[in-house]
Amino acid sequence: MKILVLSYEAWNDITNGNNVTSNWFEGMDAEFANIYASPGEPYNQCCQKYYQITDSMMLKSIISGKKAGKEVVWLQNTSQDKNSLAEEEPQKLYRFLKSISGDWLRFLREVLWLWGKYDIEGMKKFIDEFQPDIIFSERMASCKMLRLEKIVSGISSAPLVAFTGDDEYSLRQFKFSPLYWINRFMVRRRLRDMVKKYKIYYTLSYEQLEDYKKRFGCNMKILQKCGTLVNDEYIARPINSPIRIIYAGKLYMNRWKALMDIVEILREVNKDSVKMVLEIYTKDQLTKKQNAILNDNINSYVKGAVSQEQLAEIYREADIALHTESQQLSQRLTTRLSFSTKIIDCLFSGCAVLAYCWKEQSGWTYLKREDAAICVESKEELRRSLQKLCDHPDLIETYAQKAFVCCKKNHQKKIVQENLLKDFEMICNK
Repeated sequence: MKILVLSYEAWNDITNGNNVTSNWFEGMDAEFANIYASPGEPYNQCCQKYYQITDSMMLKSIISGKKAGKEVVWLQNTSQDKNSLAEEEPQKLYRFLKSISGDWLRFLREVLWLWGKYDIEGMKKFIDEFQPDIIFSERMASCKMLRLEKIVSGISSAPLVAFTGDDEYSLRQFKFSPLYWINRFMVRRRLRDMVKKYKIYYTLSYEQLEDYKKRFGCNMKILQKCGTLVNDEYIARPINSPIRIIYAGKLYMNRWKALMDIVEILREVNKDSVKMVLEIYTKDQLTKKQNAILNDNINSYVKGAVSQEQLAEIYREADIALHTESQQLSQRLTTRLSFSTKIIDCLFSGCAVLAYCWKEQSGWTYLKREDAAICVESKEELRRSLQKLCDHPDLIETYAQKAFVCCKKNHQKKIVQENLLKDFEMICNK
């Protein structure tokens, strides 16, 4: 089977270490090509054929008329023609874009991708040479990606399936920016048009699945990140003293404030002796205020970024894997239907999982429904839970086993890949 993947970012397993695209497709009996809409080199073990479009190409297409898009060579190919290398970030353009505040930047980018001129002829040549059996669009809906889907599905008669992991349609948001709402309604209109073309619309969360079924009446399915269990049965491991909690991920969307709650509670728990510590692994740069709170080197430690392989080793020697989202209203609503792929990393870590989020957050409700984690919503619940774990550390092993059971039941790579391939074959044979 030939699968054409449309993606927002470069399919690069080094710079995007948590890449779900490789997670689903690596080892699958299929051939892949990728059209992606960002600067940067692709790097993965699945795909060797690439077509790239970038912000700067779109800007040039408007200013000079040179149409946007080019085929690029596989990074592992040593005989590289300079013209066929992937375009990296043009520093001047991206410094300018990053100087613009969030909603302005998103709006300008959407306009750029709506007005820009694609090299339709070059893209058609790339698609025709590959002859895909199916088109898989992996993205959060945006004007940029929805226009790309429309163009590609107009070129190829292959069936189109799409995937989303975020709330891209709901009006249940707490935002004051007019540009945010203009952009939101632009996306909603285009998504309503495109959703009719999707043979299957995959999502990470059950809440979004039910919501979209009601709104669009489309064929919705769950597609979550998967993994491979080292052992068929759960194997207990000793609990550390002090107990080690690991957080790995970004601090944006005010997640750092949720981590601050944990640190404040740990100071209370550890007032007589250090019973529990928090270790934070992130590539984000901390402000002075954040560093003073989160990196006191007694209750919490900021360790910086690590590779996926290093993180797996850290988890193996730890006790609790932490998942958290912001507790502030605007961020709560933004992430309500999101399902962080980090949750699956936590479940496969071998640790007990602690989820500190709003109770309507889709990741939290999944873990609660599956009884796969210690799920707390409020700071007071968090305080009681952390104290209880210190008093009864055997509970950590209990919840580590529950996480293992959830992985075995719902997230085994072999089963997820087989079901995905069956879906594709069923669509192609209709």
